[in-house]
Amino acid sequence: MSRLLLILFSLILSNCASVQSPKGGPIDEIPPTLMSIEPEELININPEEKITIRFSEYMKESSIKGSLKILPLNAADIRYEFRGDRIDLWLPKNLNANKTYLLMFDSKLMDEHGISIKEDIVIPFTMNSEYDTAKIEGYIYGDIKKASVLLWLGLVSKDMMLNTPPDFIANMNEKNQFKFNYLPESSFSILAVEHYGSNIDYSKGRFSFYHEDSISTVNNELKNVEFYVRKKPNLEIVNPDSAIIKDNPDSLDLKKDSNQASQRVAKVLGSISGQYLHPIKISIENKVNKYIQTVNLDGSFAINDMLGGKYQMLIFEDRNNNNKLDVGSFVQGDESEKFSVYPDSLVCRENWELELPLWKYKNEDIQ
Repeated sequence: MSRLLLILFSLILSNCASVQSPKGGPIDEIPPTLMSIEPEELININPEEKITIRFSEYMKESSIKGSLKILPLNAADIRYEFRGDRIDLWLPKNLNANKTYLLMFDSKLMDEHGISIKEDIVIPFTMNSEYDTAKIEGYIYGDIKKASVLLWLGLVSKDMMLNTPPDFIANMNEKNQFKFNYLPESSFSILAVEHYGSNIDYSKGRFSFYHEDSISTVNNELKNVEFYVRKKPNLEIVNPDSAIIKDNPDSLDLKKDSNQASQRVAKVLGSISGQYLHPIKISIENKVNKYIQTVNLDGSFAINDMLGGKYQMLIFEDRNNNNKLDVGSFVQGDESEKFSVYPDSLVCRENWELELPLWKYKNEDIQ
């Protein structure tokens, strides 16, 4: 009897021993990707047709609702079921037979480990036999890490931009690019904003208008549409003629001491060609310093006494001659001043003279 009790006691102890999770492998930092769509090509589709979207790994179910949109419809019309590494989705019933729609997952979509997709996933579908093919592509410049470009069909007022949801949305990727594909041939109103949301007042945030009140994809392939979105700094213009601008509070305090002369490069000089309106200004800046110089009537420019560093250079048509690139206004209704960004970064070394090759100012955004 005592022997039997000893065996039972040993079994109880064994079952009560602590259970430890196995040691895991490396942390998953690979973004999920789209693997397949079924049907493979979404043309001649039927309203409420079922689509199966498969990803490279299990997804986070709670991230789907906030990331999923159908453009230019409202995401409330979408019905879907979560299946781990796939989503079964039923298209809306109120589709226009002559439109191409876009099923879009933005960067809020995550895998089960909380890793977001790297770029927007955009899937076209249509009841027609072919997709719309117009494109708008470009870049967003400035000291910004995240931005969205919004499109409204037709020419809309600034007030409508604030009170009417856009028809199409594209988010900036890691290369500062944005891309709209599968658009109709039409005119659009366009705006770049730091954050997109139905409850956001863009007029109080960081935004940039285009330099024209509308943009057209009719017979055009727009590949170089550019915006400049930046913070609204407290600027101190040290020298208005060849302006050295301190950007407070982020810039360093440039102390005037005996060593400053040895830190400066001798000169950055060059010339531009093309069709532009005077006054046109050269702006060379980084996170610490900013230099602005008016371009001469013959297209030449020269900036002296620059501190060494890596810079971005742009030229802009300074319509109001205020030494800054104005990006437009909701209040005055202005569009952005036209600008062009130099294709390469400038590396200015101490006591060097940097002479740039002829810079051809792009008069058109069409390529």
